[in-house]
Amino acid sequence: MTATASPPPAAAPFRPVFARLAEHTPAWSAAVVVVSVALIAWAAQLSIPVEPVPITLQSYAVLAIGALLGSRLALLALVAYVGLGLSGLHLFAGGRTGLDVLLGPSGGFLIGFIVAAVLVGRLQESWAKMNVVRLFGAILLGHAVIMALGAGWLAWQKGLAFAIDKGTLPFLPGAVIKSIAVLATVIVVERLAGTPRPR
Repeated sequence: MTATASPPPAAAPFRPVFARLAEHTPAWSAAVVVVSVALIAWAAQLSIPVEPVPITLQSYAVLAIGALLGSRLALLALVAYVGLGLSGLHLFAGGRTGLDVLLGPSGGFLIGFIVAAVLVGRLQESWAKMNVVRLFGAILLGHAVIMALGAGWLAWQKGLAFAIDKGTLPFLPGAVIKSIAVLATVIVVERLAGTPRPR
């Protein structure tokens, strides 16, 4: 009889820095989520008030949170942000609040934030693992998801041409710049936290 070779062990998932911090106690986990919500709300107010959807720093904050928190905590943070904004707190761009924002032109982008943060977090944990090229690809994909869902919602409301003109083209230059900024932020934060370089 010949011995069968055992399958190679599965690679361990990468744990982003704030996911590792949150594992210590529930208080740390809650603090990470609260700070993330505050960061997204702050980024929402740094905006260029173009119509119908303002250009903000939110996608930078959302994607950095996804990569630094991982998929589970990023989901909690983004759902909390959207939920608090819908409940009456003035957390959305321009200090807006309520269900009208979700049903209005910005609704697709808000849903896109949730999906993109979870996606980038998952890709960082299972695939990118701080590899610079793969991480940048994940961040670009996150931005593409935000813009696709945002423009798709606009297209359903106003038509495809309007969505491309108002919900896609104005955001492309900023998406590239913010993707580079997210990559740099994640690398710096993980290095400061002592995260080993990828092999």
